[in-house]
Amino acid sequence: MEGFTNLHLTTDIAEAVAFSKILILTVPSTGQLTLLNELKQYDLRFHTIIAIPGNLFSLLKEVDIEAENILETNLSPYSCRMEEDRLVVFGRKRLVHIAAQRTAAVRPGFREEIQSIFPTTLRWCDNVVEVCLANVNGVFHPLMMLMNAGRIEDTAGDFLLYRDGLTRSVANAMLAVDRVRMDLGAMFGMRAASAVDISNECYGQNFSDLVDLARNSPPHNRLRAPAGFDNRNITEDVADLLVCWHGLAERVGIDASPIAAVIVLAEMTTGLDLREMGRGIDKLRLDGVERDELINMFSPYTAPPQTEARL
Repeated sequence: MEGFTNLHLTTDIAEAVAFSKILILTVPSTGQLTLLNELKQYDLRFHTIIAIPGNLFSLLKEVDIEAENILETNLSPYSCRMEEDRLVVFGRKRLVHIAAQRTAAVRPGFREEIQSIFPTTLRWCDNVVEVCLANVNGVFHPLMMLMNAGRIEDTAGDFLLYRDGLTRSVANAMLAVDRVRMDLGAMFGMRAASAVDISNECYGQNFSDLVDLARNSPPHNRLRAPAGFDNRNITEDVADLLVCWHGLAERVGIDASPIAAVIVLAEMTTGLDLREMGRGIDKLRLDGVERDELINMFSPYTAPPQTEARL
């Protein structure tokens, strides 16, 4: 994607708040609370905050801000990377999942207003947990990094992460993580689509499996590997995504050992306490919520069947 446009930029957060009633947080989820602390000094009762991606941002205990609503997406509308001083856009998604923290507070015309500022179709989900489980970066990124660790460090990332690094054995490990993600979604009564199916839907593709996608998907097969492990593929996708998936799975009684294995391996590799850093149940407003209550909280709402009146 190439082109020119005139951008109106500011480094003054007060100017941004005054300019628009819709504020979009496009930083990695590891930086969301930093921006939130800056925003707390402003009256945001008539503002909508959109976290891209959300990763259960709106459920964090620290998110005690009063806003019209907080929305979360599963992914960015664009597949893009910074390369030195350039922004490189590899592709644009056709579909992004989104949900509101407070679905009951969604006013008439609200969804249409949000859709009008997005360059892609929005699929409105029942809740933010459904959106979080549709962020398949947690399936792809951590294992590609960890199972290619030697190559990343030896070459400073001088290879194509998907095309060269997502081989059949790596895909097998990813499928184990993906099964836990799908089982978790099914426990909440959600549509349990595979990571490949979600990616195909996002990009309008039809790849048969993970390796086929890695070799032949234009938005993926040109992405170079990171130069090292100080990267959001670990600090975001393990700490803020896999950690919360693992916590939810444990709480509802699903075997999450494949996800636990990835988290532990990432901790051993980096020396970071990713479970302490990340978005565990204890950091979400779900601490103390028991299994059945948790399932009821995030299961799609279905109206009770109407019974015939008896004469």
